[in-house]
Amino acid sequence: MVWVKALLFTVGGLIVGAAAVILALYLDNGPLQKLAGLPVQTQSQTTGSIQQASTPAPLSESELPPVEKFNDIPKATFYKDRVAVLMYHDISPTEKGGDIITPDLFASQLDFLRSKGMNFISLNDFRSYMKGGSVPENAVLVTFDDGYENFYTTAFPIMQERNISGVSFVITGDFSKNAIVNTPHMTKQEITEMIGADPNMEVQPHTNHLHYKTSETTDALTAPLVKNGVEETPQQYLARISQDLTTCVDSLKPLNEHPIDTFAYPYGLYTPEVEQVVKDAGIQHAFTTTLGLAKRDDNPFAIPRINGGSPLVSPQRLFASIYWETKQPGHNLYIPDSVQHSGREDIGSVDVHDTDVHK
Repeated sequence: MVWVKALLFTVGGLIVGAAAVILALYLDNGPLQKLAGLPVQTQSQTTGSIQQASTPAPLSESELPPVEKFNDIPKATFYKDRVAVLMYHDISPTEKGGDIITPDLFASQLDFLRSKGMNFISLNDFRSYMKGGSVPENAVLVTFDDGYENFYTTAFPIMQERNISGVSFVITGDFSKNAIVNTPHMTKQEITEMIGADPNMEVQPHTNHLHYKTSETTDALTAPLVKNGVEETPQQYLARISQDLTTCVDSLKPLNEHPIDTFAYPYGLYTPEVEQVVKDAGIQHAFTTTLGLAKRDDNPFAIPRINGGSPLVSPQRLFASIYWETKQPGHNLYIPDSVQHSGREDIGSVDVHDTDVHK
């Protein structure tokens, strides 16, 4: 009888052990892994070893994990040797628009990202990275386009409180008292005070007088102008945009603690000709509105960003979009194109009351 008990004990142990293995494999490859968009491991049919599965096909919108799921993802290393460059434009507690966020939303985005292990870097850190230097895991750079005064009065204090430095891309023509603008822009005095308070905060060029659309697909930077029915010659066009960028760079040099060498294309528009003019102006890095994570070996004059500056982008959605880009680059459905490319020129194209965008 003793040997029977021993046999039953051994068999029972094997059954329990097998059940544990099966449960572990289920949890590794089961619904939670798939729901979170994590890479799924598969059992090799030939060797029986665990191998990394090939990149899965992009999930459809209906298969995406709900954005609330990202509340539960713990702090971890999500990516290394890359930078999530966040794009913002306007910030106001009262104004509404496709590219205007509230101070509370901006602050909660920064706090949520930090709670997930995101590490904020300065533009100077980004320069070093592009030249081969290292950045911390989960690196994030905050950028604001247009140089609005509310960057100084509202966004900067929120960032300063959290010891976060970033960059504001400034339209220097708006320094003029005669500039026709819908939203007040930072003055030279305000920029000087801001950089005095945080030398790692920077202002960089966003053109001098070329930030306006000339058609649905072009702006004053990317296409010749027509005056009195006569279009600029190629030589006149290149001379005009070259002079504009030179003026913009020269206007910012006395205000910045660091080199004027970084640019943001208005509306994200650029051409090979524009890229060359930007290079000739001494620019080394140029940002677009293309969605993605920045990598050192990408074209330094076509650096992607992730739009956090829409009222539709909750803290969870912003984190989800960064996270998803690490899993399936180019298939980020958490920020639809209409939101990613929303800007001052099409402020009515995004309904800020829309509640049906991947909740």
